Amino acid sequence: MKSRIKSLASDTLIYGVSTIVGRFLTFLLTPIYSNYLSGTEYGDVIYIFSMVAFINIVYSVGMDSAFFRFYKKDDINETKKVFTLSYMSIAFVSGIISLTIIILSARIAPIFTNLKEGPELIRIAALIPFLDAIMFIPYAYLRMTRKAMRFAYTKLVLIVIAVVSNAIFVVIMKLGARGVFYSQFAANIIGAVIFIPLIIRHIILKIDWGLMKKMLKFGLPTLPATLSMMVLQIADRPILKLLTNSESVAMYTVNYRLGIPMMLFVGVFEYAWKPFYLSRYEDKDAKELYSRVLTYFTLVCAVVFILTGFFIGFIIRMPFVGGKFINPVYWSGVGIIPIILGAYYFNGVYNNFAAGFHIEKKTEYLPIAIGVAALANIGLNLILIPIFSYWGAAFATLGAYIISAVLLYIFLRKVYPMTYDWKRILMILGTMLVIYFGVDFITKNLTLFTSFTIRLGGLILFFVLLWLLGFFTKKEIKQIKLIFSKSDK
Repeated sequence: MKSRIKSLASDTLIYGVSTIVGRFLTFLLTPIYSNYLSGTEYGDVIYIFSMVAFINIVYSVGMDSAFFRFYKKDDINETKKVFTLSYMSIAFVSGIISLTIIILSARIAPIFTNLKEGPELIRIAALIPFLDAIMFIPYAYLRMTRKAMRFAYTKLVLIVIAVVSNAIFVVIMKLGARGVFYSQFAANIIGAVIFIPLIIRHIILKIDWGLMKKMLKFGLPTLPATLSMMVLQIADRPILKLLTNSESVAMYTVNYRLGIPMMLFVGVFEYAWKPFYLSRYEDKDAKELYSRVLTYFTLVCAVVFILTGFFIGFIIRMPFVGGKFINPVYWSGVGIIPIILGAYYFNGVYNNFAAGFHIEKKTEYLPIAIGVAALANIGLNLILIPIFSYWGAAFATLGAYIISAVLLYIFLRKVYPMTYDWKRILMILGTMLVIYFGVDFITKNLTLFTSFTIRLGGLILFFVLLWLLGFFTKKEIKQIKLIFSKSDK
C-alpha cells in the first residue's frame, strides 16, 4: 500500500508543481485585471467566461469520461478506436454549436454585456471553448498513459502564453476586455496545434458503432452531473450579476480567487486521483487505501486553510504592477475567503466519494447527488444574495458543496460501501476551526509583525494539538521520526 500511495503522491507532485506554477501565473491576472479593468469590464468578462465554462461541458458530451473508462492500456488498437470516437464526437458537436453562436453573435451580445465591442467578444468567446474541446481527449490520453511530465509542461506553456499575452494586450496596449479574450484565444490556438501529431497518430478511419453506443451510454449520464458541478462552481456569478451589478461580481470574483491555494491542491489531487483509483480498484485492500487517502487529504486541506486564512491579508497589500497586489477597492471582501476555502474542501471530498461510482459503473447516481446540490445552490443564491450581496453567494456555494458531498456519501454506502476514519477526520476539522477562529480573534487589532508571529505560532500549535489528541498512529509517528532522522543526516 505504501508504494501505491507513493505512486499517487509522485503523480500528484508532477501535476502539482506545474499546476501550482501555472495557476500562480494565472492568478497574477487577478491583480492585473483589478488594476487595469474597470469594475464593469471585469464583471462582464467574468460573466461571459462563466458561460464559456458551461459550454465547455456541453461540448464534451460525456465522451471525455467515457475515454477514461474504455481506454485499454494493453490494447493499442482498442485505444485508437476509443480515442477516435471520443475525439470526433467532441469535435463535431463543438464545431456546430460554436459556428451557430458566431452567426448569431450580434443578437446574443446584449444579453451578456453592454460594452460596445460586445459582438466581437462573443465571436471570440465562441471559438475559445471549441479550441478547448478539441484538446480534451489528447490531454486525457496523456493522463491515462501516465505521461504526467508532458501533460504538465504543455499546460504550463499555454498558461505562460496566455499570461504574457494579457501583459501585452491589457497592460501595454490597454485593450481592456478585448485584450483578455485575445490572450486566451491565442493560447488555445497554439495548444490545438501542439496536439496535431498526437491526434494524427491515434485517429483511425473506421467507426465502431457498437463501441460508440457503449461509450455514449456510459458518458452521457455523466454530462448532467458535470453540468450540475459547473452550476456549483460558477452559477453564483450570473445570479449575482442579475440581482446586483457588474461591480459586485468583480468584488466577489477577486476575493473568490484569493482562495487559490485550496483550489490548487484540490485540483491537483483530482488530476492524479482518477487514474489512480481506476487502476487500483481490483486490489484486495483498495477500500482501505481509499479511506486512508481521504484522511490524509483532509489533513493537507486543513493546513492549506490555516495558511491561507492567516496570511492572505498580508499578501494582498504587497506592491504590484499598477498599484497593490490587489486593488484596495476590493479589500473589503476578504472576509469571504475562509468560506470559499471550505467550499473547495467539500468539493474535494465529493471527488473522493465519486471514485466508487466510476469503479462500479454506477454513474447514474452522480447527476442525482450533484443535481440536487446545484438546485440548492441556485435557490440559496436567490435567497441570500438579495440580503447579503456577495457574502450570500459565498455561503450559498459552501452550503451547496456540503450538500453534494453528503448526498453522494449516502449513495456511496449503497453502491460501494466504505469505512472512513471519521473520528480522525473530524478531529482534524475541529482542531483547524478552533485554531483559525481563536488566532484570528486574538490578532485583530495587533500590529502586522505581532499578528504575523502569532499566526505562524498558530500553525505550529495545530500540529501540536493533533499530536496531543492522539491523531497520529504509532506507524505514522514512526514514519515521521524516520523522515526527520534522514533529514538530519
